[in-house]
Amino acid sequence: MSKDRRRSPDTGLFCIVFLLLVIGIILVFDASYGRAGQVKYTGGDSLYFLKRQAVYGVFGLVLMFAAMHTRYWKLKPIGSVILAFSILGLILVLVVGPEVNGAKRWMRFGPISFQPSEFAKLGLVMYLAAFLTAKGRAIRDLKVLATALAPLALIAALVMLQPDMGTTIVLCSTAMVMVFLGGAKSRHLAFIMVIGVVLACIFAFSADYRRERLLSFINPFNDYHGSGYQVCHSLIALGSGGPFGVGLCEGREKLFYLPAEHTDFIYAVLGEETGLIGTLFLAGLFLILGIRGLHIARRTKDSYGRLLSGGATTLICGQALLNMLVVTSTVPATGVPLPFISYGGCSLAMNLLCAGIILSVSKYPDPIETYENENSTYGRRHRRTRVSRNRHSRSSALGGRERVGVRASLSR
Repeated sequence: MSKDRRRSPDTGLFCIVFLLLVIGIILVFDASYGRAGQVKYTGGDSLYFLKRQAVYGVFGLVLMFAAMHTRYWKLKPIGSVILAFSILGLILVLVVGPEVNGAKRWMRFGPISFQPSEFAKLGLVMYLAAFLTAKGRAIRDLKVLATALAPLALIAALVMLQPDMGTTIVLCSTAMVMVFLGGAKSRHLAFIMVIGVVLACIFAFSADYRRERLLSFINPFNDYHGSGYQVCHSLIALGSGGPFGVGLCEGREKLFYLPAEHTDFIYAVLGEETGLIGTLFLAGLFLILGIRGLHIARRTKDSYGRLLSGGATTLICGQALLNMLVVTSTVPATGVPLPFISYGGCSLAMNLLCAGIILSVSKYPDPIETYENENSTYGRRHRRTRVSRNRHSRSSALGGRERVGVRASLSR
């Protein structure tokens, strides 16, 4: 039997993530070329968004490889720390964060900017994986479940104050999947989900622009020049592409017709230029990624690794699904980027880090004790026997006396 039971990282998952990253960088350049060429946006640098996304991609790959080569159970104490700092960041962004388009979501320190909500996603997954592992079957108790979801309630409230309903939906759906995998009772989850839907409806109708966006979702062309403008042009882009698209870099909607063409609605640009074939291909990549991630979670014997992989997979694929549903006007518009594809350094880095964690879990399918015991056994097996100096000197002295005795007997 092999001395080291570790496996190689899941090759299929690694290839899919790398392919999505490459496609994303190409699409960001394609979708942003027209906007980047305008002086008022980038000073006339047509490669502005491409260069920044490439730098973010390299940084994200470093994080992914670092996580992939880290034993995932070593991350268990870090989850609560990340969660605590992300909550602090969410509070600070509401107090001192700059307001952009009526929302406060970014913290800026000179040329560096980041979204605390992106760290909150990762922190929540890591925290819930550790909490659910520690509680075991006790999560079936409603009080324990409420304790587990208490940080989620705080984070969701802070994110909704930004406001960012899309991120709130992603956080809540990921948490629900994780507590379900952790063994929570279905009726408890149904009760919590009903409360969440009621609160979401109250929040959606509490502001005029959110109410108009929700109502225009039914028929966006009724308010073409108002709240339905973005969705209308998204549907026009998808419809213009047909089965095979108009050709890469030949799309027209990205040229100042479709808002957020290189961020939240980049999937519509892909649909116009590569058609239904291209959109289905990209959706298929995310589907395979989800299947591979959940397969890794299913085969992992360790509870923490299983929940960590399942939560990180749900986080990535949940965002992708919600983005595609928004772009196709299947659900009301919310601002959620397409993982690995949309422009944005913080989102890209965090998604690559999540992928690295899943790849780390794929290397250790057996219980943690197996690898710790193998390491200690392997170390003893290859460690030279240590002899103290005193023992060595005593052995030398005894050997000297034996040699003297042998010489004396021979002389007789």
